Amino acid sequence: MEEATIKQLWHDYDLKLEKNLQLNYKIIREIQTQKVEDRISSFRRNQVFGVIGGIAWILILVFLVVNTLHNIYFVISVGLIALFNIFAVAAYIRHLAILDQVNITDSVTAAQKKLATIQTSLNNVGRILVLQAPLYCTFWYNQALVDHGGTTFWLINLSIVAFFVVSSVYLFKTLTYKNIHRKWVRKFIESFGGKKLSTAMEFLNDIEEYQK
Repeated sequence: MEEATIKQLWHDYDLKLEKNLQLNYKIIREIQTQKVEDRISSFRRNQVFGVIGGIAWILILVFLVVNTLHNIYFVISVGLIALFNIFAVAAYIRHLAILDQVNITDSVTAAQKKLATIQTSLNNVGRILVLQAPLYCTFWYNQALVDHGGTTFWLINLSIVAFFVVSSVYLFKTLTYKNIHRKWVRKFIESFGGKKLSTAMEFLNDIEEYQK
């Protein structure tokens, strides 16, 4: 067989192989893209439910505050709880706005960055919401209780409040991605919907790796 014929056969084989690789990449990209979109859609629904539920909860809290203005302890405690939830709802709305900008077909890297931004923000929301825990120990205070509560009562009650303050601060500092190797920390992060985003980003990584 002549050398030119052999070179032509190799050239034809290379072209066929290249076409097969391109077809395989296209198929894998379409499959992985669909998986990413499914996870993002599921996460988006969670955020929408969070916004709706959060707004409903905030309205209830505001209603309670407006109708209990005579109790300064209740107003302060419940008012601060409402502010925590307003912050969370605002963050969820921001997440939805960022999700609308995610376009996998244009740039995998850009999509990864946007999802990573949401993932970090979502974790921070969860950590900040933990800080409201002590307020659920003080909303039931009233002036009569403050004036006439005995020493034993206050020792027990303030010990409980102190426990929740210390615990919430500890959780705020601990529930970060640098501690993701801890099983309970990972479960906490995933419980806020982080698992869906992590899975979506893994699929994006598969697309990028195959492309390389």
